[in-house]
Amino acid sequence: MSAIVQALVVALLIGNSQRVMDNAVGKNAERVAHEYAVTLNLTLSPYAIRGRLSELNDYWNEMLSDPQDSFVRYIVVLDHNDVPVASAGERPAELPVALRNGTAPAMNGVRTWQREGTLHARAPMLLKDNQVGSLNFGLSTSELDKAREEVFLQSGLISLFGLALGVLLFYAFTQGIGRRLRALTSQTGEMMKDAFGQRPPEGEGDEIEVYARSLNSMSVALRERVLQLEASQQRLSESEARFKTLFDMAPLPLSVTDRNGHIIGANQALTRAFGYGPEQLIGQRSDSFTFWGAPEERERIWQLYMRNGSVHGEVASMALRDGGSGQVAIWSSSLTLDGVDAIIWALLDMTAELKAKQELEELNVSLESRVRQRSAELERANGDLSHALQTLQRTQHDLLAAEKMASLGSLVAGIAHELNTPIGNSLLASTALGDRVQEFEAMLVGGSLRRSALTTYNEEVKLASALISGSLHKAANLIASFKQIAVDQTNDQRRVFKLQAVVQDTAATYVPRLRRAHCSTTVEVPPGLALDSYPGSWYQIFTNLINNALAHAFEGRSGGSIAIVARELDGGMVEVVFSDDGAGMADDVRRHVFDPFFTTKMGRGGTGLGMNIVYNIVTGVLGGRVTVESQPGQGTAVRILIPRSSPARA
Repeated sequence: MSAIVQALVVALLIGNSQRVMDNAVGKNAERVAHEYAVTLNLTLSPYAIRGRLSELNDYWNEMLSDPQDSFVRYIVVLDHNDVPVASAGERPAELPVALRNGTAPAMNGVRTWQREGTLHARAPMLLKDNQVGSLNFGLSTSELDKAREEVFLQSGLISLFGLALGVLLFYAFTQGIGRRLRALTSQTGEMMKDAFGQRPPEGEGDEIEVYARSLNSMSVALRERVLQLEASQQRLSESEARFKTLFDMAPLPLSVTDRNGHIIGANQALTRAFGYGPEQLIGQRSDSFTFWGAPEERERIWQLYMRNGSVHGEVASMALRDGGSGQVAIWSSSLTLDGVDAIIWALLDMTAELKAKQELEELNVSLESRVRQRSAELERANGDLSHALQTLQRTQHDLLAAEKMASLGSLVAGIAHELNTPIGNSLLASTALGDRVQEFEAMLVGGSLRRSALTTYNEEVKLASALISGSLHKAANLIASFKQIAVDQTNDQRRVFKLQAVVQDTAATYVPRLRRAHCSTTVEVPPGLALDSYPGSWYQIFTNLINNALAHAFEGRSGGSIAIVARELDGGMVEVVFSDDGAGMADDVRRHVFDPFFTTKMGRGGTGLGMNIVYNIVTGVLGGRVTVESQPGQGTAVRILIPRSSPARA
C-alpha cells in the first residue's frame, strides 16, 4: 500500500507541476501575443491609414527571415472583407475559423487561438479611408509543445515505474531497510523542491540502488525539460525585448500612460519632436508642461478617448520643440503592461502637410486667374493648330492615295510589258497560219494537192494553234492576276483567301522588273494557309516591299534574290517574312524606316511613304506587328506577325 500511495503521490505532483507549467506558459504566451499586437498596431497604423504597408515588406522579411531570432512566424493585414492587404512570413493557407467568427478567447480586444504548434492572434486595425481591418500574426509554440509532450511522457513512465518500484519497496521494508528508505525519501523530497541537481545516494547492488538510479534518471530528465522551458522563456523574453526596442526606435513619437494620464513610457522620437527627456516625462501628465497648443486640447482628446475607447487620427494643436505651434494627428489604443491597464499614444506631425495644403490652396486661387488668361491664348493657338492639322491630314491623305496609284501604275506598266510577248507570238503565229491557208487553198483549186503537202500543212496548223493557245492562256492569266489585284486594291473587301495566291499574283506582275534586275524570287507559303482578312491590303504590302527592295536593296548590284516565307504559329497567329540579300541598312536608317516621309532618295522618286503604309496596314488594318532586321551588306528581313482573322474595321 505504501508503494501504491507513493506512486500516486509522485503522479499527482508531476501532473500538478505540468498543469501549473502549462497555465503559466499559456498566460505568458497570451500576454506576449497581446503586447505584440499592440506594438504592431501602433507601429503599422500610420502606414496602414495611408495605404503604405508595402513599404515595410523588406523590414518584415528581414525580421522573420530567421526562425531562431523571432518566434513570430507570419504577419498578415486583412481589410474589412478579410482580403489580404500586406503579408510576410509563412502564412497558413487558412486563418483559424475561431479568430474570424469571434469565438476564440479575447484579451483586451486581442483574440488568440493555438493550433499545430502556432499561437494565432487577431486584433483590429484601422486602414485607409477609416476602414477597420484586422492584424493577424502567429507565434511559434513548437518548442513549448515539444517540452510539454516530453514531460507528459516522462511523467507517465515515472508513474508506472513508481508503481512497480512500490511493490519492490514492500519487499525491501520487510528486510529491514527502512533507514535507507527514509534517507532516500528525504533526498527525493529535495528533488520535489526543484533541487534536480542533487543525486540521491545509491546503494551497493540491491533494489534500493535500482530505485536510486531511476530517480537519478528522472532527475536528469526533469532537469533537461526544465532547462528547455527556461530556454524557451528566455527566447520569449528576448523577443519581447526586441519589440520594446522597436517601440523605442519607431520613427513615430509614441508614449504610454496609465488610466489617469500619467506617462509611464516614451520613445526617442517623442523626445526629438518635443524636446523633453524621459526623466522629465515619466510620472507626469501631458498638461504638467508645455505640450499642448491650448489647454482645452488635452481635455478634448481625453474626452474623445473616454467616449470611444480609442482615438483614430484626431488632429490637435501641439507646442513643438522649436517653440512654434504645430498640428499632429493622434492615435491611441488600450493595452495591459505587467497586469496594469495602460494606453499607448502615437503622434504624427502634420504641420508641414497642412501648411503645404494651405499654400497650395492659396496658389490655386492665384493660378485660376492665370489659367483664365492662358485659356484665351490657348484657344486661339488651338484654332491655328487645328487648321494646320487638317491641312496636314489632307496632304497626307493625298500623298497616300498618290502612292497607291503609283503602285497600280507600276503594275500596269509591268503587265503591259509582259503581255507584249504572248500577244506578239500569237499575232505572228496567226499571220503565218493565214499565209499557209492561202497557199493550201491555191493548191486545192489548182488540183496540185499532194499527200505530203497535206501532212506538212496539218503539222504547221497544229504548231501554230498550240503557240497561239499557249500565248493567249499566258496573257489571260496575267490579266486575271492584274484584275484581281486592281479590284482588291481599289475595293478592299474582307473575305477568306489563300495567302499563296496573293503572293504569286503580286510576284507575277513584277516579273519584268525582277527579270531586268536579275533578281530571283522564292515563295514558301503553305498552299492551305487561308486568311480571313483584306486581300487588297496584302497586295499593297507585298507591292510596297518589292518596290522598296528593287529601289534600294539591289542598287549598284548585278543581281540578287528575294524570299517570301510564311508559316502558322500557335494561338491562331501567322508569321510572314519578306527578306532579300541586298545592301542592307545602317542602324540610323533602320530606326526611321517606318517614319512618314523618310527616304534616302529624296528628289529621286522616293516619297518616304512606302514602308509607312506597310506599318499602318499591318498595325492598324490587320491588327499585327511588323519589325525590320538589317545590317549593312547582310540584306534585310521584314518580319510580319498577324492573326489569321483580322480585327473588324470600325
